[in-house]
Amino acid sequence: MYLVLEQALKRIFGTPELMIKNPGWHQEVNSGYRTLSLNHETSTRDERLGDDGACQRYLRQTMRPELHDILIIRYGEEHDHSRRVTAWQQVQHHFRSDERLPEPIRCNPVLLRLWMMHELQLPELRGRKGKIEIKGKSERTVYRWKNACHRVSNEWIHLAEDQAQEILEQAGLLQYGW
Repeated sequence: MYLVLEQALKRIFGTPELMIKNPGWHQEVNSGYRTLSLNHETSTRDERLGDDGACQRYLRQTMRPELHDILIIRYGEEHDHSRRVTAWQQVQHHFRSDERLPEPIRCNPVLLRLWMMHELQLPELRGRKGKIEIKGKSERTVYRWKNACHRVSNEWIHLAEDQAQEILEQAGLLQYGW
């Protein structure tokens, strides 16, 4: 059941490489551009992505904003760095105020960002970024910090995924093939 949710969220928040290479996909996306006659605004990326864009927009409207941002960080496209950074800027104050994180990490915005962004990403994205090393601290301290960050990030991830799953199931957008 979790695998179905993960695949759905990857599809909703990201664009698989196979779809990008497919010429038909480019035509579908480009034909999705339209001008709204009332406001004279162009459509958003989400509207151009059809059903997946509608799911993304629906999740953004119904979820708690910080949990939606966590899903963007976790499942967003790797090359869409600016969108992930914006999501991080929206959610970072929640991590700074989380008492379960060690104070040296909460008080250092660079450390907080490096470690929590690392922890929130899917493992396959994490491996490409390399390891985070902290010098001048004992291995035991770094180990405790790492475990605390891991626990806190996992709790936030589970909150976000559980809320997304509940919303998608209620809307009938997430179906399991038993």
